Amino acid sequence: MEKDYRIIQNEALSHEMEEPRFIIINPDTGEILDNNNGWGYRSEINARRAYEYKLSESDDFNESLEVSEGEIEKAKDFYREHRDLYQALINVSPFPPDMYTTLNDDGTESISIHDMDGKTRESFSLVLVKRLLVEYGYDKEVSAEAIYQAYNKYE
Repeated sequence: MEKDYRIIQNEALSHEMEEPRFIIINPDTGEILDNNNGWGYRSEINARRAYEYKLSESDDFNESLEVSEGEIEKAKDFYREHRDLYQALINVSPFPPDMYTTLNDDGTESISIHDMDGKTRESFSLVLVKRLLVEYGYDKEVSAEAIYQAYNKYE
């Protein structure tokens, strides 16, 4: 991963998502270093957090870390209380890649179809959970390992 980077607003993604979306580029070559799997980041801060996190962590994650049952229960309660995180976790589940689930205020779910040409959906992993926690700003509040194990157990 390159340490010299710049965050820019991507007009194509911003137009498609109907809100500003940001990507990470190499300032010298213009090469896209991180575009959040084709989705872009919702803010410059989220883009910076996620990319800095990726720079600081090695790819060698241990997905079998021991987490107590109490921590798993707390993690389940945490992601269910934080709808933005819960919705993100739901949308990396094994649905067809063009389907997107939204949690409604009344507890129901709505499914919409999005143009996924050129985009990929990541498989559910500890690495993905860690990245989501950083992107949503919850990385200091709850353990990624606990969320990962709770989601695998209950969902």
